Amino acid sequence: MFKNIYTTFASNFVSALLNLLIAVVISQTLGAHVKGEQSIILTNIVIILLFNNIIGGATLVYIVPRFDNRKVLLYSYLWAFIVCFGAFLFTRLVPGLNHKLLLHTFILTFISALAAANTMILLGKEKILAKNAVHILQILSVAIFLIFAIFVLNIKNIHSYIYALYFGYGSSLLLSLILLIKHWSAGQQITDNKHPLIPSMFRYGFFNQLSHITQMLSLRLSYYLLLIYYGNESVGIYSIAVAITESVWLISKSIATVQYARITNSTNEVYNMQLTVKLLRSSLLFSMVSIIGLSMLPVSFFRFLFGEEFGPVKQIILLLIPGIFFYNFYLIPGHYFSGKGKYHINTMASTIGLIVTLTLSLILIPIYDFYGAAIAGSASFIATSAYAFIIFRRKSGFPLREFFPARSDIREYLRFFKKTSNRDAEN
Repeated sequence: MFKNIYTTFASNFVSALLNLLIAVVISQTLGAHVKGEQSIILTNIVIILLFNNIIGGATLVYIVPRFDNRKVLLYSYLWAFIVCFGAFLFTRLVPGLNHKLLLHTFILTFISALAAANTMILLGKEKILAKNAVHILQILSVAIFLIFAIFVLNIKNIHSYIYALYFGYGSSLLLSLILLIKHWSAGQQITDNKHPLIPSMFRYGFFNQLSHITQMLSLRLSYYLLLIYYGNESVGIYSIAVAITESVWLISKSIATVQYARITNSTNEVYNMQLTVKLLRSSLLFSMVSIIGLSMLPVSFFRFLFGEEFGPVKQIILLLIPGIFFYNFYLIPGHYFSGKGKYHINTMASTIGLIVTLTLSLILIPIYDFYGAAIAGSASFIATSAYAFIIFRRKSGFPLREFFPARSDIREYLRFFKKTSNRDAEN
């Protein structure tokens, strides 16, 4: 399991570096305005995917070991078409929108949805390396084509990023199909009338995605409020700070991905809870190390990396850091609940976070701009995490001290990394 976490972290780390490269290229060559446009386009894609993932998202990891995989894939593809086409028709009725950009958004979302369904099936089979390969190829392809479009084709507007997304999403879809064929197995075929496939996909998917929808709105609602009150420039500056602080979750999300796949395929409840507590301690430890390093970066670093417009990024990061740290108490217990199919707990936690975000954002953003958004975001993370952690601790019965890193954890990680380094050196 450590190997899977290690490789998933390596994948996420490379992805984060490539995303940073994309942010630097757009910020330095196209400015804060286009960076804001890029953030809104990507957020729109993610929001549509949230509704698509009612059928084709992370719940496939839970569904795959239990149902006929051929039908799972077919229904996921059909649902992706229905959601994207329906969203396109709906927005055609809304006046004042840039329909040309929206058409690109829906096509890109459909391509991404197909690739996501393939990778979730791979994850459900615990093919972690295959899933990571698809993830890396997508962001690498986007970065390469973006640089090519700006510096070779001389496309100095938002379309350079849109074309890069086509190339990246298309590449990931192709690779995911190849890997899915390689690792294909039909899976179980449950025909019991008590467990029909389509109702099960909707039931698990609805509650899981309701959690993701409220979580996403908590994370990104401030983008739209900043756009309304201050414009694309504020969105661009704030999005850079959010992207940098969320990089603290690289290890936590890597741990959670492997944890989710493991718990979904396990029936040992004692093992599942002990594993969750152990992984939470790991997540907290590595997050603290990352936060200390991030806090030490000077304002001049962000101005140099992204441009003079991005000087406020450091102050925004400092305001977000408390929430970013405590969010680990949601990420790891939350994936335990997902692995057990108890999505309603995550939904309640993220709904609490959304209420906090909405309330504080409406009060603070009109007065304090992106600083108000950061305060609201940090408070939302803490509220979400508090609820999920209280429920998990009550269920597990572990004493509070068990949830925090100890010296034995540090020694174990040092032994693991030393062993991994020695093995790599021998190879």
